[in-house]
Amino acid sequence: MRKNFICPSILCLGVFCLTAFGLLTLNTTAQEASPTVSKEAIAELDKALEAAKEGDSEARQRLAVRRVIRDAEEQLASNAKSPGCFLILEFIFRAQQQLIALDDDSKHREALLATCRELIKAPDEFAELRLEADLLISQADLAKKGANSEVRANALRPFVERYLDTPVAAKVLRLSMVMALELGDNRLVTDLREMIEERFAGDLEMIAFQRDKLGGQVFGAPFAGTFERSDGKTLRFPMDGLGHSTLCVFWSKENGGEDVLKGLAAASLENKDKLDGRLEIVSFNLDGLPDAGESIVRGYGVDWQVMRLPDGRENPIYDAYVRSDPRFLTVSPTGNVALIMSGSTRQKKDSGGEPDYGRMFHSMLARNWTDPRYVAQLSSLMAGEFLVIDPEGGMDFALPPELKALSNGDVQPLTRTSTCVPEETLRAIQDCFVAPPRRYRLTTPEARTSYAKAVELCRKTIADHPDAPDLWIVRNRLLVALLGLWKTDADLAVLEEAIAEAKVAKAAGYPPGCDLVANFCIARESLRDPAAQTGAVIYQFVVDNGGENAPGPVFSVAALLALDVADRKRFEDYREIILKNHTEQPMMWAFTTFLLDRYHNYWLFQVPFTAGWSYGRREDYFLTKGDREKAQRMLQTELQTLDGKPLRIPDDLDSQWTVIIFAKPGPWSRNREDGLPASPERLAKPIADFAASRPEGEVKVYIAMLDGDADAIGAGFGEKEASCPVLTVPGGVNNPLIQRLGILSEDNQINSVLIGKDGRIALMVSGLAKQNGRGGNTLTNVIEMDDEKFVSAALQRGDVDQAKERIFTLAPPFDPEAVDDRGRPLKKPKVSLSHLIARARVYMALKEWDKALADAEEVVQRQLGTDGGMSLRTDELDEAEKLRDTILQKQQEAK
Repeated sequence: MRKNFICPSILCLGVFCLTAFGLLTLNTTAQEASPTVSKEAIAELDKALEAAKEGDSEARQRLAVRRVIRDAEEQLASNAKSPGCFLILEFIFRAQQQLIALDDDSKHREALLATCRELIKAPDEFAELRLEADLLISQADLAKKGANSEVRANALRPFVERYLDTPVAAKVLRLSMVMALELGDNRLVTDLREMIEERFAGDLEMIAFQRDKLGGQVFGAPFAGTFERSDGKTLRFPMDGLGHSTLCVFWSKENGGEDVLKGLAAASLENKDKLDGRLEIVSFNLDGLPDAGESIVRGYGVDWQVMRLPDGRENPIYDAYVRSDPRFLTVSPTGNVALIMSGSTRQKKDSGGEPDYGRMFHSMLARNWTDPRYVAQLSSLMAGEFLVIDPEGGMDFALPPELKALSNGDVQPLTRTSTCVPEETLRAIQDCFVAPPRRYRLTTPEARTSYAKAVELCRKTIADHPDAPDLWIVRNRLLVALLGLWKTDADLAVLEEAIAEAKVAKAAGYPPGCDLVANFCIARESLRDPAAQTGAVIYQFVVDNGGENAPGPVFSVAALLALDVADRKRFEDYREIILKNHTEQPMMWAFTTFLLDRYHNYWLFQVPFTAGWSYGRREDYFLTKGDREKAQRMLQTELQTLDGKPLRIPDDLDSQWTVIIFAKPGPWSRNREDGLPASPERLAKPIADFAASRPEGEVKVYIAMLDGDADAIGAGFGEKEASCPVLTVPGGVNNPLIQRLGILSEDNQINSVLIGKDGRIALMVSGLAKQNGRGGNTLTNVIEMDDEKFVSAALQRGDVDQAKERIFTLAPPFDPEAVDDRGRPLKKPKVSLSHLIARARVYMALKEWDKALADAEEVVQRQLGTDGGMSLRTDELDEAEKLRDTILQKQQEAK
């Protein structure tokens, strides 16, 4: 038996896989990176290697290849210390493969692997050169070890990690996805999909690849691309669709597309008022008609935007998103589309057998992604309204929001003179911008009217006071109002107005740092260029506005720009910066609370698809998980008891956890049919019951009323006293606390905040998100997960007694043989998963393996049931199985 024999099929694997994805093409950039090894030198070697194939016998061909390899090795020796050596190594690698094809001798295979081990040392700039060698080494090593499919799948993870930040990341992800599917590792497939979503979500080739490989599944992708409108104007998605849902209609005259248009147009006209600001319809004709089908669309009486799709079904957009027609694609207000593998769109029929488009619209308007308040908030944020509204109320004309955003206590207020814009004029303009959460309750016509009024007042003020030193304040509000109209009406002409006005405003001049709104508009113009390097544009935007030391609003705008071009990775990077460094400045409250809101966090990159019971369960699960918020926000405020005494936060907090449930005073619902909101006391019951079950003084629950005087609030609870202490919020919804916390839909929903004794906000649950679900109460889940972390920390310190005392107090051990005073078996109490995990770890520390295993197995089985109900595998299940397997291993070792 030959030493270190390597199967020839293993050596062919890398070539086969990489050739399939075009990875054998030499990276020109890598060649140009080395001044000492020219492209011409490599080309000469390639020419000689190709000529070797022309030998009249295999022996002559082998001799010619070996001669070429020796020549290359001589060049390698003279360039050993040059980065260009990797270009030569890559050539030798290819030549040795050609030699093995002619002479499958073990010494040639050993030489090839030796070359691979040198080539994989190449830096990331030569990643494309080393990729095949890296894969080959990995597969050869696994083959020698007799690795099974699980080991091979695990080996793919570090392989992918090595290339994620290199120019070949997309190719590596595609290759790894194919291998993961062949190995049957669904968890790895899911992880790879998440990497694709974050880094290459809008890549058309990647979308088409997933559709080819993930048949039978539903997956999401941003609808991304630049399209020419029938009038020659260019739209860019997702930018032009963010802030409202979009229905893209792909149709052809060849297969009944006109009938589809006719029926859809009629239904849209019947539902015009309901669709306004919530759902826009866009036409894409596939026939290459001179007017893109505009005359047909207009003939049905609708004013939809009409787009061209060059080459129709041969266009990459068609292959990535459509694939059959007529087809409707629903794009969410955050730019995402659900790609359903099953084929063309099928509409439910009416009693006459015709597609029921009215019913379709009724269904669409009942979905999360067309909810009026959800859409209104997104539209407001995309327009940048938060940049010109002071969340602490009113407006100090000497310290407007733009200056306040720069302030760390050292910004000098403006000096007001007689030449300034009159305060009453500024106030009239500012009054057009409604502060949250009332802004999100405006109807689309109300928002449109406010924006239009602001535009009119701003333009008149600019004309009346052209030389006012503070005219930039007016110009900023004009820009935001125009952006608002663009988002409300999907009117590209208004965006063009905003960009033109921004350039005028920049030329007129700004105080340092106050030109952010204008720069926002101009950056959007740059991103609309189909040839734009979007990452470079956004990076330069941040640099030009202060770089890493920029104020928080700069990163907020950069995050919005990243959403404009479906750059999830860059958005996540800016989100991390904001939550780490910029949560406490008042001008950041609106955007920070958007980033932290569980509902927005869930739906931001979710697909607009909810068919099937599993999707609702997924939303329920992720909205009620026990994770703390990813920020270090501290709450300082003062509320009042009904007898007028102050409750200062955090000074007066005397419990480990404080829950405050915010609600509007009654009337409240007494039955499900009256249309009134449920009473806060009833909604607070789950958390109040939980607080009562905890050690005394650990959790305290308050109900805070956002309106009304103390007597009226007290009377609202009726003859029975409220089960929780009741507070009032001075100023109601005008209190800055409302924007500080991100309270939403407070007029018909409760909002809850969980605060530690030091005043740190552990979690805020807005009126959009779920307070309770199948997974329990969100706030109680957070507290119980904190219990688990407390126990784990104690065990890590070696303080087993403290860990045991804590978890046995919260989740006492159950004796299955215990009976009540009448001799009946006691019912086993249901313990939360967090507490079961903590208790299992304590049993492990006590070496009580059977009890540890029982708790861990219960966690696994319950999590399996939850995951099965969602049709997905969670990280929590992986962790539970790992804990159980560790206990089993320890138990075996102890025997």
